This record gives sequence, C-alpha cells and structure tokens, in this order.
Amino acid sequence: MREELMDSEWLLFLYTFLACIGGGFVQSTTGFGFGIFVMVFFPLYLPVLQAAGLSSLILIFLLSTLVWRYRKYIQWKQAIFPAAVYLIVSTITIRLASSINLSGINFWLGMFLLLIAIYMAFMNQKITVKANWGTAAVCASLSGTVDGLFSIGGPPMTVYFLALLGNEKLKYLGTIQFFFFITNLMNSFNRIFSGILKPFTLLLVLPGILGQYIGSRLGNRIVDRIDSRHFQILVYSFLAVSGIFTCISSLF
Repeated sequence: MREELMDSEWLLFLYTFLACIGGGFVQSTTGFGFGIFVMVFFPLYLPVLQAAGLSSLILIFLLSTLVWRYRKYIQWKQAIFPAAVYLIVSTITIRLASSINLSGINFWLGMFLLLIAIYMAFMNQKITVKANWGTAAVCASLSGTVDGLFSIGGPPMTVYFLALLGNEKLKYLGTIQFFFFITNLMNSFNRIFSGILKPFTLLLVLPGILGQYIGSRLGNRIVDRIDSRHFQILVYSFLAVSGIFTCISSLF
C-alpha cells in the first residue's frame, strides 16, 4: 500500500513536470498562457482551487526569469494602475472562492477564451480598444476575477497590453511579464494564508519549476525569430486552441 502511494506521488511529480514544460514554452513565446496550459492538466489530479494555486506559485519563478530578460523594456508606469485594480478584485475572489460552486464553469471559461481570440483576430481592426484608464480597469477586473478562480488571468490583460504596446514586441513582453509577476506573487500569498495550498501541493512546485525552466529556454530560442505580426497571430491562435480544448475537456 505504501509503495503504491509512493508510485502515485512520483507520477504526480512527473505529470507536473511535463505540463510545466509546455506551459513555460507558451508563456515565453506569447507573453501569457502558462496558467491556461497547465490548468488543462492540473485539475485532473488536484482540486480546482489547489490546481490554480499551484499554477500561480510555479509561474512566479518563470516570470522572475522573464522579467529579468526583458527588464530594459518594461514600461513601469503602464503596469501599476491595472495591477492595483487586478489585485483588489482577485483578492476578493480568492477569499470568496471556497464557498462558490465551480461545477460547469470550465465550459464558459473556454467560450470566453474563444470569443477573445475571435475578437483579436478578426474584429481588432474594426473595433478600436483604446489603452486608457477605463479599458485598463475593465480588463484588470475581468482578469482578476478569472485569476482568483482559475489562475488564468492572462487573456483580458493581453487585449489591453496588445492595444497599448502590440507593435513593440519587446516592450509588450517586458511589461506584461512584470504585471503578472507582481499580481501572481501577491495572489500566491493570499492563497497560502487562505489555506488553499496544502503541504503536498507545495511539494509539486519543485518539478514544476524545473519543467517551466526547460520550456521557457526552448521558447526564448523561438521568440527572437518571430516578427510582430506573426507574434500576434501566434497569440490569437493559442487563445483559440485553448478555448476549444477547455470547452471539450469540460464535457468529460
């Protein structure tokens, strides 16, 4: 019995390691998406709130390396206000999450991702999103809510930062990585103090960090070869695929 338990624990370490390789690759090439990718797999063997907490905690280490890589391009002033709104909303959501029935919500999350991808790919030129305080507040509030539940707060903020810096790939990457570093750091503390993250879940951070490091190194080799237009297409495509996959996986 003890050997079977140890074998199952090692399998969870392996699953976490492999999922984080993919998540690290996606995050380093698109500027977001680690949480979307790993949250397809983590809830298969962890409760949703613990899976979200694990994703957020591992992502901190990945983001710290990406923030350092793009530190010269970070637009600090552009990230402060949306980060403040994001943290207020996500903190409230995390505190309320334990009493919310989350069954069936993954399907609507997938639809949400797919609609954002369609908007960004086909309607972005027809409907202008202005990078102002109002847009920042709306996008940050949406992201904060989704992040509090699933640790998947990237898509709405991607819309905002692409509108602000989409034609300047390195500034976009640096600023959005800094934004998510600050918000994930604070939200991880919130989840720990709220009792969401359990001791065994914290142990899974170790293979996760190793996996995301390998994935981000692979992604960094590719991102330098992508021009701005192809870079945006990559972002849209990943959103669409993630949305479809999330919808389908929620039905089983």
